[in-house]
Amino acid sequence: MSRLMSRIEVLKHRRGRTEPYPSLKLMTTDDLARALVLVERGGVLPNGEVSNPEVYRQASREELEALERWAELCGEPLDPLEAAEELLDRMGEAYGWRSREAFGAALLRERLELPGASPWLVEKTAEAVAGFYAELAEHGNQPRHPALRGAVRRLERLREIVYVRPTPETELSPKDVSRA
Repeated sequence: MSRLMSRIEVLKHRRGRTEPYPSLKLMTTDDLARALVLVERGGVLPNGEVSNPEVYRQASREELEALERWAELCGEPLDPLEAAEELLDRMGEAYGWRSREAFGAALLRERLELPGASPWLVEKTAEAVAGFYAELAEHGNQPRHPALRGAVRRLERLREIVYVRPTPETELSPKDVSRA
């Protein structure tokens, strides 16, 4: 379960927040951002497959060092979604949840979670994620506050949109479309 979903569940059930992610805290924000940008460019899918491995051969020294630092500090492969949520937390706490930096981190998080999804869905979901965190920061001690409940509902409605990644079998070329 992602950090975002666990926070929504905690809010719904009014449990104390526990977040066992100390290894992510060992990386600098710049290293985290570099590693995530490289992972996104490499096309790492949620199942761990890489669609563009040549990106890693062409990566800058700083980007590769960021990934190496992760492996050195944590001793495990980078979990892109957890790392993106950590970056989002850092940007929201440093710049404010309604800042463009927080929105940029939310957008990166959603592009990693929904690779290949429509830009509209990714952007709207990122807006909803940033909005949820802004409302949580403002009304976190009032789980039944209408603005917070509205932010949760908006996220849930966006998550209900069926996202189907196109596969080669379902994609039609222009020639196939003209014959259909």
